[in-house]
Amino acid sequence: MSTKVGYLGPNMSTFGYIAAEKFFLKNKEENKVEFVPYKTHEDVCLAVGKKEVNYGVVAIENVIDGVVTETIRAVEDVDGHLGLKVWAEVVVPIELFYLRKEKNSEPPKKLISHAVAIRQCSEFISRLREEINGLVVEVRDSTGVAAEEATRDQSLAVIASSKACEMNNLIRIYPESVTDHKNSRTRFWIIGKEHADRTGKDKTCFLINLEQSVPGSLSKTLNIFSNREINLLLIYPCPIPGKHWEYTFLLEFQGYVTDKKMEEAWLEFRKLGLSLNPPRFIGSYPDVTSK
Repeated sequence: MSTKVGYLGPNMSTFGYIAAEKFFLKNKEENKVEFVPYKTHEDVCLAVGKKEVNYGVVAIENVIDGVVTETIRAVEDVDGHLGLKVWAEVVVPIELFYLRKEKNSEPPKKLISHAVAIRQCSEFISRLREEINGLVVEVRDSTGVAAEEATRDQSLAVIASSKACEMNNLIRIYPESVTDHKNSRTRFWIIGKEHADRTGKDKTCFLINLEQSVPGSLSKTLNIFSNREINLLLIYPCPIPGKHWEYTFLLEFQGYVTDKKMEEAWLEFRKLGLSLNPPRFIGSYPDVTSK
């Protein structure tokens, strides 16, 4: 029986697929893994929650562009309704190229790509806009979708991966990557229905909604963990849709959820009553990025 893995499609040219392939094909025979494309990260999370696939691969953080808010919201929404957990992580180098269907003396009228890719190439796009008067920049669901569209319209240019270039028979207008920083990396979460077993080098993630009216609520929360020498790796405020100035905080710590000091910290946090809702545990998983 094959393992089904959902990723951000539509095809095998997206970085979501590249991350899925890197993680799952290193441990399993290729014919035992079935990769299933989805339109959005929300769709990937829903597929895991509904057990349409065994695992999903979603981008969570780029070293240049930061945290992917869309992923946090998707994980929070689906976990609250159907249940899922972060199970692992994998890191993929990011190179993005300026592509067209064919070399053309006429400049493109429109440049398309995924929102994250556009932000990672903002300096290049700014220079391009100075060169091409009236250039329109538009977002697509993925770099793969954008690349497919560029094959059907010669007036378009696209920013996408080298794999998208090859699969869609596009041409590199510039030979080198057009990312603003050449050491760009994106971290992907592998999500499933359960968190991973303890390895001794792990991360643990929680989502919390702090009581805004309590002075120093965030500082008090973080002190609970720092006093126990639990290392905070990531904190990110994600705006709550429909609520002004209210945030869900993503907290990622070194350590495993059942470590004694981690359990003690969360017990103290609950007793202090700093959270509007009980903290939501979204996974413990092997740490592949910390030194």
